[in-house]
Amino acid sequence: MEYNDNVMTLAEVASYLKLSEKTVLKMVRNHEIPCAKVANQWRFLKTMLDDWLIAKMKVIPQNDLSRLIEMESEYIPLSRLFDEQLIMFDIAQKSKRDVLQELVLLAKANNLIADEGPVLEKLIEREQLMSTAVGHGIALPHLRKPDSKLVYGPKIIIGISREGIEFGSLDKKPTHLVFLILTDSETVHIRVMAKLAGILNQPGVVETILQFSSSDEVLLYFITLESATMLP
Repeated sequence: MEYNDNVMTLAEVASYLKLSEKTVLKMVRNHEIPCAKVANQWRFLKTMLDDWLIAKMKVIPQNDLSRLIEMESEYIPLSRLFDEQLIMFDIAQKSKRDVLQELVLLAKANNLIADEGPVLEKLIEREQLMSTAVGHGIALPHLRKPDSKLVYGPKIIIGISREGIEFGSLDKKPTHLVFLILTDSETVHIRVMAKLAGILNQPGVVETILQFSSSDEVLLYFITLESATMLP
């Protein structure tokens, strides 16, 4: 079977990974593999699956938090990757590059990256492969190949736009929440993306966050969302 299309079904992923559909579905439910639900069906991006496979085959730990996240047996709350000063409200309706530049400059101001120029260009290169706007008003930009020389440990920067941004979303709708994932490890960035996607898949998340006016409200809400996904 050939996989010329970037969007893959559950059956295609099972064949691609040489696993049973039941095993892949279990991984989906455990937020262990990057995916999204479209019209009540699970869909996967081949580029993200390839990144995920690379991460499984090659672990590059850089600091204590990264190593903990990389350990299958350890659960690290995503709330540990958020900080009050890393949430930007009311991003103006600008180009994708301008939005990413604002978030990168915030990362630089908080000493999360070494140099904003190379990080911004790598984010743009990733977007040129395929937009990281996954639909439903959400985008998850990230470096395709994390580099410890550019990024200092795992953090998530949140950009909030009530007006909406044209981010090249698959559903052609404006993006309201941009989660810039910064990590120095491929394993960590894939695992964080999978967990974050699972949390954001809950109904009403975007609409609720757009009503908030403070970082404290956003952080508390994410703690609540994450707790809900851990319930049996």
